[in-house]
Amino acid sequence: MFGFLFKRTERAAPQPAVAPQAALRAEARQVSDQARQQALQQAQALSEEGAAVAFIAQSTFADARLAAAQLVQSQPALEQVLQACRNTDRRVAKLMQTRLDSLRQQQVVAAKAAACIAQAQRLQQELQLMPNQVAELDRSWDGKDVPADLQQQFTQVRAQLAERLSAQAGLQHDAIALLSQLRAMHLQAKAGVSDAAPATLDALEAQMAGCLSHAEATTLPRHLASDFSQEAQALRKLLQDLQQHQVALQARSELLANWEGALDAPDALQPEAMRSAWSALPRLPAELLDDGLEQRYQALLKQHAPAIVKPQKVQAATAAVTATEAGERPPIAEALDGLEKALEDGALQQAVDFDKALRAMDFKQHKPSATQTSRLTQARSELTRLQGWARWGGNVSREELTKAALELPPQELAPAELAKKIGSLRARWKSLDVSSGSAPRTLWEGFDAACTAAYAPVAAHFQQQAEQRQANQLSARALIEEIQQHAQSALATDAAGGIGVAPDWKTIAQFCQQKQQAWKNLGPINRSEKKALDNAFAAALQSLQEPLAEQQAVEIGRREKLITEAGELPANQRDTAERVKELQARWQEQAKALPLPRQEEQELWLRFRSACDAIFAQRKEAASSADAERRDNLRRREEQCAALEAALSQPAAGLAKVLQQAQQDWNRGGQVPRAAETQIDARFQAAVAAVQAVLEQSRRQAALAQADALRGKLVLCQKMEAAIVSSAAADNQSEPEWRGEWQALPALAPAFEKILAARFERAVQNGAGYAASLESGRPLLQQELLRAEIMAGSESPPALSRERLQLQVEVLQASLKAGASAKNIEQQLLHICGLPALMDDAALQRLLKLLM
Repeated sequence: MFGFLFKRTERAAPQPAVAPQAALRAEARQVSDQARQQALQQAQALSEEGAAVAFIAQSTFADARLAAAQLVQSQPALEQVLQACRNTDRRVAKLMQTRLDSLRQQQVVAAKAAACIAQAQRLQQELQLMPNQVAELDRSWDGKDVPADLQQQFTQVRAQLAERLSAQAGLQHDAIALLSQLRAMHLQAKAGVSDAAPATLDALEAQMAGCLSHAEATTLPRHLASDFSQEAQALRKLLQDLQQHQVALQARSELLANWEGALDAPDALQPEAMRSAWSALPRLPAELLDDGLEQRYQALLKQHAPAIVKPQKVQAATAAVTATEAGERPPIAEALDGLEKALEDGALQQAVDFDKALRAMDFKQHKPSATQTSRLTQARSELTRLQGWARWGGNVSREELTKAALELPPQELAPAELAKKIGSLRARWKSLDVSSGSAPRTLWEGFDAACTAAYAPVAAHFQQQAEQRQANQLSARALIEEIQQHAQSALATDAAGGIGVAPDWKTIAQFCQQKQQAWKNLGPINRSEKKALDNAFAAALQSLQEPLAEQQAVEIGRREKLITEAGELPANQRDTAERVKELQARWQEQAKALPLPRQEEQELWLRFRSACDAIFAQRKEAASSADAERRDNLRRREEQCAALEAALSQPAAGLAKVLQQAQQDWNRGGQVPRAAETQIDARFQAAVAAVQAVLEQSRRQAALAQADALRGKLVLCQKMEAAIVSSAAADNQSEPEWRGEWQALPALAPAFEKILAARFERAVQNGAGYAASLESGRPLLQQELLRAEIMAGSESPPALSRERLQLQVEVLQASLKAGASAKNIEQQLLHICGLPALMDDAALQRLLKLLM
């Protein structure tokens, strides 16, 4: 069945081995391990970055390159190593890229910090520092991960800015306080309740001068200095006036005291002299007149004045006129006395009344005496004289009024003020008609023409206002009609389909707002039409505002729903930020579609923004907590890396347990900051690789020791068995010697130790027929060795190629029959080591090769 295999083997027989390949490979591995360990030690001994870069460029061992890469920190060296290892060493390239990213991030942070410091220094040089500039600087400053020197520099400059702001605030506070104190002094001085002295004012001015000479004086309000100066000048003038008025009051008081002391000599106090002396005193403003002094003066004047016509006599004269008109005959003497007394006192109007009463008397029935007639003639002559003087004085006053009216046009006064002045002039003209008689026609015509000419701008202004009111009235009616038409068109229904057309509520709201503003800007309207037009406008606008208010109520409900949705959003979900942005977009769309009244819009928006801000505040707080947790995790991982790196100095026996525990702790650890994740992972992997290298080296050394011990025990057993078969005296040692040599060899793995120990004991005991058993077992040993070489895939001697092919078929068939229970190579080797068969050197080498 398998004949073709044998034929093919005969045609292509393998060439004999040139040299033992196993020994060469073992030696090569040993040399490679030694070189790797030496390179790793050399990398760990490096202390300079340049030497580390050069070592990485020429080293062929990945672990050594990774260890040397820990020293590379500068950006040029990182870029050089990254370029060299980008396609050859992924771990080193990843470490270099991570450090470059971190370094660039630090450079960006440092650049931003330097820009903020430069801005702060520019602000420090500004003549006028504003608080909002410092606030903007604080918002642009981010102290996270900023180098310590830049942080310290910014702190110093910021402290200087804070000092300037504090100095500015203190200076403004002091200057405003000085102005307030000065104004309070002025008010108190006006009220007469202050005893302020010029020295106090001088002190305030000196303090204000100090404020104006301050280094931060440019930050004071511009009007502060001028207001203080004006207020100080006014107060100083008031103080001077008060001082002068005080002197005047003192003089009046002293004069009254002198007059009151001279009451015993009434002839010395003449009314005219008293009036002249009182008038010669300095005048006082009305607000500073002392009623007590004035009353004392009037009492003294009345006490020394001659008797005057009593009021009852005037009443009697009036009653006389009334009685004369009623047909009664009053006495002539009383009326004549009243006329003379009125003329003496200069009471022209009373004199005219008395003269009228006298003229109303019937002198035929009650003829006056000659004395009374003479007195009456003389009194009427005096009355005529006084009336002439009054008429002359009135005409002079009328000429002055005419002159004042002529001077009004060049003054270009406002219409209202001009009308007021003209009315005042006409009122004064009418009062002169009462006191000075009627005016000449020429004077009246001149005055009336002057007033009419001066009143022309006022009349034109009033005419323009009337026309403007009329035009505003027409505009108001047009505006009302426009609103009514717009209401009909905007709220109309689709007559063809019977379906209401959705009104453009935004346009309606804007229209209402525009028309309300236009109505406010119309200007004055005739008072008789104002109320009716206001009612018509309100009714027309109400036809639009009522449906608009209903729609706005619906819109308010929608906004309330958005606020509720924003308040119910969970802050800790991943998609919450997107959902908040979606709600904000919906809010903006609804706000654009239909604006609400400003107050309600503002209130709803504040509530919605508060709900959104609360979500972002919770997310920020959660992010801050997560950042703190990540920093704690980073600190713990750094401690784990340090502990694992420190474990390299411990004995290799406990490193496996330390490594297993470190990996378990590492897997249980949480997330770390993303910027440090790659770096800390690379550090941990480097520490793990270093520990694994130590463990691998320890395992290799243990394996080599086991191989040497196995080789020694196999050689010892082969030597004993060869001595038993040959019975050579030279090789026949004593049992204690054999056992001593066996004990000198290290112990093997339990399975091999048990098999070889049993074989050694059989050789030591050397029972009957044991030599024959050794000789008879040699063919079985050869066959089992060949079977083991087939199972291990190892090469066999060329001379056994045919037997190998035949046995290979048997091994294949046996493995197919046995399945999972087939014997493995380790069991086969244990079986060979326990066979009682004589083993020559060639068989021993084949067995050792399989064991390696």
